[in-house]
Amino acid sequence: MSEKPVLLKHMLSSLVNFKCYVQKMKIKFIKTEGMALQAKIEINGKKFTVMDEISLQDKAVKPNSICEVEFTTMCIGNESWEEIFNGNPEKKKYLEQIEGWKYKAFGEIIQVDPVIIDCGIIKIKDDVVNTHDKRCVGEFVSFEISRLGIIEK
Repeated sequence: MSEKPVLLKHMLSSLVNFKCYVQKMKIKFIKTEGMALQAKIEINGKKFTVMDEISLQDKAVKPNSICEVEFTTMCIGNESWEEIFNGNPEKKKYLEQIEGWKYKAFGEIIQVDPVIIDCGIIKIKDDVVNTHDKRCVGEFVSFEISRLGIIEK
């Protein structure tokens, strides 16, 4: 989509506070500060800091446990259309940690209705980019994840 029609700009909602779920995957749980606090996990040898949404108030997940989880994301939505669609000219697919559980996501839109963005290690679906325009498929985007979390499934 080399041209970005003005119509599409009006069809795209800015990112808003939301929680979306992505595909299930197995992770190694390294350590946690407790329920709803920061946790360290590992996926395919890469470490991530996430919000621990699987430990219970009185029972934390044990270190080195293998868990099947889904990721949750929360985005504030401060990025404009131009920032989202022009922020990934290198066509990267990965999550870059900003600090704590905050990440810059780089990925490719692989589907609309619902929108799914392939960010390499995870695929994010739901209202990250709210559009029904199939011309967005194949576009590379970037956006900020305010909080990356995990829930057990």
